Amino acid sequence: MDLEARAIPAHIVFMSVTKFKNIKPLPPRLPATQFWGLCFIVYLVLQVPIARIPIMFLSTWAHELGHGLGAIFTGGRFSELTVFPNFSGLAQTATSNDFQRVMVILLGLLGPSLLGVLMIVLTRALNWYRVAIVVLAVLLAISQIWAADSFTRTTLAVGMIVLALIAWKVPNQAVLYVSHILAIALCLNALTGFGYFFIGSGQVGGSVYQSDTAVMADILFGPYWFWGGIIAALSIIILFLGVVLSDKWARKKDDKLPSSRFG
Repeated sequence: MDLEARAIPAHIVFMSVTKFKNIKPLPPRLPATQFWGLCFIVYLVLQVPIARIPIMFLSTWAHELGHGLGAIFTGGRFSELTVFPNFSGLAQTATSNDFQRVMVILLGLLGPSLLGVLMIVLTRALNWYRVAIVVLAVLLAISQIWAADSFTRTTLAVGMIVLALIAWKVPNQAVLYVSHILAIALCLNALTGFGYFFIGSGQVGGSVYQSDTAVMADILFGPYWFWGGIIAALSIIILFLGVVLSDKWARKKDDKLPSSRFG
């Protein structure tokens, strides 16, 4: 049976070519010098108290969400998540054994570091900078399930809306930098937030509670500062490996890109 060849109409070819010409290529990864330079700039900016506010909120939220997810992952229950105006926080969980309680504490303390590394991997290693913003917005939205008061619900909603608008409307080049700044700031804030690991108690929402490391010491053995040191060291290892390996992966990918010369 003979097949009849059909010519594609010229106007369809023209429209297809025009469509592809209008697709803007994604920005390349940040060069290593820009990435590490941005790390230094973000560190300096975070020394200004007002500039730390969004990152302090995200870090507290990540800490309390880590507690809650630790309960869920080990078969417990996550009831409430509260972020107070002074950026302290509280997670209400229900557990039935010491293993669950230890995992709740551990994932809460590692929460900010894990979130920072997740953002670094998505932005620096994979170059999925817009995906990183969307993931952060989705996590904030899901957290509304456990929000315990109006301040927590409002701050979660504002953060989600702002991030969603950035992911949806902001041009690629700007989103590239915004996602990197958020990722770097979260990692740096995690590195400077280890002081909480080395206190026995603290005031949260007007009430005094044992610190997470003090509770861990009661469950296991030894003083709270011993567990604070172990978890701080683990956080540093997670952050170091996440940032360094992501940068190494990015450099490897950039080296494989074809180079061109133009006269």
